[in-house]
This record gives sequence, structure tokens and C-alpha cells, in this order.
Amino acid sequence: MKRFILAFSVSFMALSGTAFALPQNFGFETGDTTGWTETYPQNFGKIDVVADWTGQSTIAGASERWTATYKPVEGNYFAVLETGEPDRDFTMLSQRVSLNRGDKLEGWATFCCGSEVYYPYQPIDADNYNDYALISILNSQGNIVDVPWYADSFDIGYRVTTSEGQAMGEINKIADFGPLPWEHWSWTAPAPDSYTLQYKVTQGTDAVGNSYAFFDGTKKKAAVPEPSSMILLGLAGAGVFAARRFSQLNTGNRLA
Repeated sequence: MKRFILAFSVSFMALSGTAFALPQNFGFETGDTTGWTETYPQNFGKIDVVADWTGQSTIAGASERWTATYKPVEGNYFAVLETGEPDRDFTMLSQRVSLNRGDKLEGWATFCCGSEVYYPYQPIDADNYNDYALISILNSQGNIVDVPWYADSFDIGYRVTTSEGQAMGEINKIADFGPLPWEHWSWTAPAPDSYTLQYKVTQGTDAVGNSYAFFDGTKKKAAVPEPSSMILLGLAGAGVFAARRFSQLNTGNRLA
């Protein structure tokens, strides 16, 4: 029986392709970053796993104020990544996982509090104050194959309601920034490989204020086997079973 199980397992692995780096703690339900690699900028930056998170605008001199509160989309915990310095250095969580063609990675992500942009908003802020967060997927050669989710300060603008804005005729112009809601993301592997999933957040080109990226509910969903693969797997199993049965009959005949 042990030989049968071993032979069947070998046949299955041969048909299933890459299968050696399994997801670990994808949804952060251990309450920490077990299974993930943490990377920080040279200065500051922070990674937490929390059950809830609340932040408030701290932009100096702005009339608008907001408070953002996040809860897990799934389970009891989610990851929070805070920006650090120098500019464009990432606070990052990463994990390697092996996927077959058609396997899917999916989850939830959001971005908050790119609050460095002062009133009145100027187009130059696009270069000077635009913090951003993203998800990158790299192949085994270290090349980025896709960016299934991205958000920056422009995604979380709200509209002017201040007396200053009214006086300048700037009602409905973006002046300050608030929270972005949870957004679902997904990505399907185009080929069998060992991929690296990266969660990242960074300052745009400044060192003023902090922004935060949130990640939750990450999952790996196996591809539905193609009919041809199922047939081959069935034939392999049937062949192993027939060989085992034939061996038992031969043993019985010799004993008789």
C-alpha cells in the first residue's frame, strides 16, 4: 500500500508542475508577519499586524480634518505598512510562492493619508508630494511581471469646502486627502514558476508626513485542472493500481 501511495504521489507531482513554496500566513491571521520578509527604508518606516487602525489628518494649517478607521475585510487581522525615508525607498512585505499556470493570487488593499499636499493644491505637488503604494509580482528571475494594484495621493482626494476655497472660487478642487476604501485585487499566473509577492509603500519625493498601505485576505486559488490533465492523472492512478493488483495476484499464485 505504501508503494501505491508513493507512486501515485510521484505521478501527481509530475503532472502538477511547480509545487514547493507554499503560502504561509497569507492573511496575517497569526497576528504577526510570520512567513513574510520585512524590508525597511534607511530611516523610519514601520510594519504592524493589527485588528483595527485609526488615523487622523495632521497637515499643518489646513482647515479640513478627517479621521480614517479600518477593520479587517476577512478574519481578525491585517497588515499596515508605514512610509519611511529616504525618498522612494520602500517599506515592504514579501513572500515567495510557487504557482502553476492558471493559479490565482487575490486579496484586499487600500491606501491612506497622503496628507502632505497643502492648500491651494498645485500641479507641482504631483512630483513633490505624491506618496504611493503598490503590489508587485516578480518571477524567479527577479523581473516584475505585473502590478495588480496601485494607489497614490491622487486617489484619495476630497473636495474643498473651506471659506478660503469659496473666496478663491476653488470649490470642488482637491485640497486635502482622506482615506481610500478597501479595494479587491487579483492576478493569474501565466506559467509555472516561483513568484514573489511584494506589498510596498513609499514617500513620493519628500520626507514630510507619513502615508500608510493596508493589506488583508490574501489567498492562493489553484487553477481548475484541464480535462486532459485529469484524464492523464486518472490513467496514471489506474496504471499504478493495476500494477499493484497484478503483483498481488502473482504473489498469491506463487504461495498456492
